[in-house]
Amino acid sequence: MNRHLDIKLIKESLPALLLALVADSIAGYIMNQSINVFIAVPGLLMMIPALLDMRGDVYGAFISRLGSALHLGEVKSLKDKRVKIEIGATKSLAYSSALIVGSVVGTYISISTGNFFYLLLLPGIILITHLFTATIMTPLTAYIGVKTFQKGWNPDNVGVPLISSIGDMVSVFFIVTVALLLLYTSKIPFALPIIIFIALLYVVNIHRKSLKNSIGKKIYTQSMPILLIIAFLELITGSMWEGNKIAIILLVIPVVNETLGNIGSIFSSRLTSFIYLGFVEPKILPRGRYFYREVLSLTLLSLLLYLIISLFVIFISRDIRAVAMVWIGAFLSIFILILIAYYLTIGSLKAKLDPDNVVVPVITTLADIVGTASLLFAYYLIF
Repeated sequence: MNRHLDIKLIKESLPALLLALVADSIAGYIMNQSINVFIAVPGLLMMIPALLDMRGDVYGAFISRLGSALHLGEVKSLKDKRVKIEIGATKSLAYSSALIVGSVVGTYISISTGNFFYLLLLPGIILITHLFTATIMTPLTAYIGVKTFQKGWNPDNVGVPLISSIGDMVSVFFIVTVALLLLYTSKIPFALPIIIFIALLYVVNIHRKSLKNSIGKKIYTQSMPILLIIAFLELITGSMWEGNKIAIILLVIPVVNETLGNIGSIFSSRLTSFIYLGFVEPKILPRGRYFYREVLSLTLLSLLLYLIISLFVIFISRDIRAVAMVWIGAFLSIFILILIAYYLTIGSLKAKLDPDNVVVPVITTLADIVGTASLLFAYYLIF
């Protein structure tokens, strides 16, 4: 191990981070090309951060639970009853949280525009988007979780970044596609209410079945409160996106925020381990060789990732100012997020809470807020 850099950290983290970078670059490109859709449908962009965050919180938690069950020998194959229960509970969580977020945003947009059509359209868009994404993502998550375990890999290390990456592309593609389809069908009398009613019947049936089982009920009741808290926090990010429908921002924001969240999560998880091992003392002012090495290593890792992001941005935008915006926004937000991660970690330890359970979900959510605010600051500073 290098005295000043943790080379092992960089080598092990880089492949998964590069995979996420590629996937979120595609998601950003789709958003960039769909700006006219976001202008045509007020509130649509506001829902996307919550939609993207749910894919990590819902499907990431699913693969973590599945990984634990596989390690404990409670699950042997994809045909086990436990896998079906997990799939049902995961779908129910996705549909319920989507419907609540859509209803809140739909109500807000309807009141602010005076057009109550959005009270039906926006919940319909996010609900039907989740019908498509959950149909793809839940069995795919189960498959990846079981197959990676059977190959001797840890599903948490391999499956979570893989599902997160695929989820962003799938979610952005379907929310834009569904928005266009529902806008078109809304011109046909009664078509939109009928489609949403049929979707609701299906959701209620899935929800009823998932809550029949004690395991499914436990998953739902324990997960739903934190999902809603995080979803409503993501609406802060969504409101910034909605108020700044700028093509270049939409291009870079998914990949910048995802990279930022990943860096913050890695830092928090490793910091927790170092504190438990006694390598870092949880003091008010961060200090110590291990702390500085982590910060330096993650800074170098960030430099590598943002260099690749810069190449993507200049290739699409052909504007060097966009690259400057990315670098200013990224490193401003990394500095802020590392400080937040440090104080959240030591704060949770002092409160006798496990930082792995508390800090990582909060950090990924705050990464979206901090990353968006920093990019907007950099944009208005440069352009």
